[in-house]
Amino acid sequence: MTPPRRPRLFLDVDGVLNAFDFDPSRDIAGFADFDVHEIEFEPNSHFTDAFIVVLSPTMGARLAGLGADISWATTWEHRADSAIAERCGLPRGLPVLTRPCDATDHWAGWKFDAVRRSVESDSRPFVWLDDDIDRFAAGSLTARAWAAELSMPSLLIAPDPRSGLLPEHIDEIEEFLACCVDLAPDRTQ
Repeated sequence: MTPPRRPRLFLDVDGVLNAFDFDPSRDIAGFADFDVHEIEFEPNSHFTDAFIVVLSPTMGARLAGLGADISWATTWEHRADSAIAERCGLPRGLPVLTRPCDATDHWAGWKFDAVRRSVESDSRPFVWLDDDIDRFAAGSLTARAWAAELSMPSLLIAPDPRSGLLPEHIDEIEEFLACCVDLAPDRTQ
């Protein structure tokens, strides 16, 4: 008996884990334990020398506890492992989708191609969390239209970047993953 393979979760940092323009005075039913971190980068990187992020360890721990294999899909690329993971309750060593060397865009549009290639090479149900999902397109094909055409279940969530991922988003992911398990073929026969 082969156990069913776990669904995948593609995870962005900025606007999802890192709540841009975070304001604790706003009445948002989010996570109560956001902390501000200043992350320094090596000179000559494509990042500024220092970057401020606002992260919730509870949010990361809830994501880590989901029944999904998480991959980074972020402009932070491999820096997410060293600079973000432990600060927000995620494990280190998660796989990373990377921007191709020949990508001509400097914006995060390359992530759509990277997620599509990853899904094509490993077709399992998946969740994609990115505040820019509704801006991703390849020609006239949007990320949502692409996902709707797939034969496997998918869930695309674009959080408001000011609040980042909310508890109700994770509740929705848990429900989706539970349905994916229910849809898995019975391999005990």
